[in-house]
Amino acid sequence: MSRVSTPPTAKPMTPPPVQIPHERIAKRAYEKWMKRGCPQGTAFQDWLEAEAELVAEASRGTSNTSSARR
Repeated sequence: MSRVSTPPTAKPMTPPPVQIPHERIAKRAYEKWMKRGCPQGTAFQDWLEAEAELVAEASRGTSNTSSARR
């Protein structure tokens, strides 16, 4: 009986995750909250949306500030 060896699976190279400073996420989340009229209970949602926006912007290589948007 012969043993068949399976070659190791190569993982695709992915860039390291983008690190966004806590202060930038907090500022963007606060701006989103203010723009929506300061509703209660949306802090987590605002944070996740702000973080996702900033990561997407950094991935595209843009340095837009939230005040320059729209």
